[in-house]
Order: sequence, then C-alpha cells, then structure tokens
Amino acid sequence: MDANPVQDHKNMDSAPSETPAVRSKAAQVVRVAAKSKDEPDSDEEPAEDDVEDAQDDEEIDLLEDYPDETYELELIHSRIANLAPLRLSRFAPYLQKLCLRQNQISHLEPDVFHTLTNLDELDFYDNKIKHVGRALDKLDKLTVLDLSFNNIRTVPDALQHLPALRTVYFVQNRISKISGLENLTNLTSLELGGNRIRKIEQIDDLVNLKELWLGKNKISRLENLDKLKKLRILSIQSNRITKLEGLDELENLEELYISHNGILKIEGLDKNLKITTVDIGNNFIKELENLSHLQSLEELWMSNNEIPDLRGLEPQLRHIESLNTLYLEGNPCQKTDMANYRRKIQLALPQLKQIDATFTRAGGL
Repeated sequence: MDANPVQDHKNMDSAPSETPAVRSKAAQVVRVAAKSKDEPDSDEEPAEDDVEDAQDDEEIDLLEDYPDETYELELIHSRIANLAPLRLSRFAPYLQKLCLRQNQISHLEPDVFHTLTNLDELDFYDNKIKHVGRALDKLDKLTVLDLSFNNIRTVPDALQHLPALRTVYFVQNRISKISGLENLTNLTSLELGGNRIRKIEQIDDLVNLKELWLGKNKISRLENLDKLKKLRILSIQSNRITKLEGLDELENLEELYISHNGILKIEGLDKNLKITTVDIGNNFIKELENLSHLQSLEELWMSNNEIPDLRGLEPQLRHIESLNTLYLEGNPCQKTDMANYRRKIQLALPQLKQIDATFTRAGGL
C-alpha cells in the first residue's frame, strides 16, 4: 500500500457528460468544461475558423449567461489563460467555491481576487502558475487551497494572510524548502508531496495539524515533528529515510506510510500506541521486531524487505486481535518457501482476514 502523494485529492477531473456547460438552478452551481477542439468531431480536418476560435478562447466570457447569485463555479479544462473576461467580481457577494483546474493560468491578478472575499475553497490544480504574488492577500475566509501541479518554487508568502486555511495542497511543484507557514495555526492537512524538499522544518506552529504528506521528496531524516501533537497521518514514502526516529511525541499517530526508503530496522514506535496502519514496505528490514506493543494495529505492510523467515510472527503479532491485514510478499520468507508461506502465516496469525492481496477464510472468502 504505497501511499500516493495525491491520494487525498478530490476527483474533480471529469467533465459533465452531456453539454459543455451545466447549471443547477436550485443550488446556483455552475460547471463549465470547454468542448475539446483538440480532435475533430469527424474524420475531417478542423476548419480554419475553428482554429481561430481556439486562439480567441481566452477573450470569451464563459459565464456570461449565469446569474450573479452563484456560490460555486467549476471551470475545468476550459483552456483559460486570462481570468479578466470572466468578470468574476460580479459573483463576489455569493461565491464560495472556485475551481479552475486544468487550465493555462500563469498569472494571478490581484484586481480579480481581491473582490472575492467570501471564497471558502480555491482550486488551481494543474495550471502554469509560478508566483502567487499578492493576489490572495484578501481571502481571509479561505479554508481550502489547491496549487498542485504548477511551477511554484517556494511556499507563497501570501499564506501568511490566510489564517483560516485548514487544507493546503502543493503536490508536484518545485518547492525545495518548507517555509511561510507560521500563521497557519488552524491548518489540519498539509500536502507537499512530489517536490524537492530535503528537510522537515519550520512546522512548529502547526499545532492543529492532523495530516502531513511529504512523499516523493529528498528528505533524509525524521525530525522537528515534536510539536505536532494532533498528527494522525504521516506519509513520507519515497524519500531517503534510513532510521525510524523522532516520533516519540506523536502519541495520536494512527497511520504511518514510510515505504520506499532505506530503513534497516523497525524501532522508534514505543510511544505510538494508537497506530492502526504501518506501511514500511520496500525497505531493507531484516527482522520482525518492536511491534508487539502496538495493540491497535490493524494493517502491517512489509512487502519487499529482507525478512528471512516467519519466526517473529507469533511473538510479535499473534496477541494483537485487531490485526487483520499483513503483507510480506517479496521477502525471502516468501520467495524461498512459496508452497507453505501462506499456510504458515495463517497458523501463526489466525485472526488475519487478508494475507498480501488475498483474503483468508476469516475474511469471508
């Protein structure tokens, strides 16, 4: 179960199925998706007029037929590069959610956004943004911000002006350092997966953080996590971690995803008694150890390590009644005894409902 850096994103990529623009009159929600002109509707070549229309798309007001009293706008994959023609300010008294996913936006105009002071959610997923500037400074009611899949190199200073933020996504950018989060004391989820971060730092003020996603970076050490007392999920797979450490203060931690690193030994979980899921697959662990105290453990993922045999199963895991899933495939204990591997696990751990990708009889199959 290798946690994906973008696994917690809303699936908003699908366009409406019938028409390019759909409006729910009762709820005043507008969803607009430009009809694709990348491919002709038939086998014929696109006409010259169609090519000219595509070039002029950015000057079209896609929202001209919709009422000012709209509280949610979704303009997905609409080839928008310039926001000015949309006249978003006319929606300002009502607009709470603005989704501009998969467009061609590279610049955010302060004049456009400074009027949208009632925004609660703002989504720029998959655009061409390099700098936020001062465009978001007035959005003090904003709770969700998604700037994933852009070209951002530093955490925007603008976040200092957004104290209500609870969820922030910066997946797959070019950020090399964690910074600019000091005022975000209400933040509960921070997603920085798929960047160039080398060190966990400057997060002491995030005292309400419950989820921290740092997969696919260049982090070599677990550190500076002590202040995150409310953290429930830590995802740091596909980094350069070699030692399990620095987790003593995370007494509310429930899920730990640390696969695809360089860890040699299971250790450092003495105080994490609420943990239910541990994904430590694709490391270099040679022994099942230091797990017997995790009485709430439900899922243990240890595929593709270096466990030579199954001797550690009973003393470490048999008494943990909550344990229902175990992954050990790809270890020497499976490769060298494939005929008896599964049966031996079932005998040692009869409470299991799933071994690797297959359910057991206890699991209903």
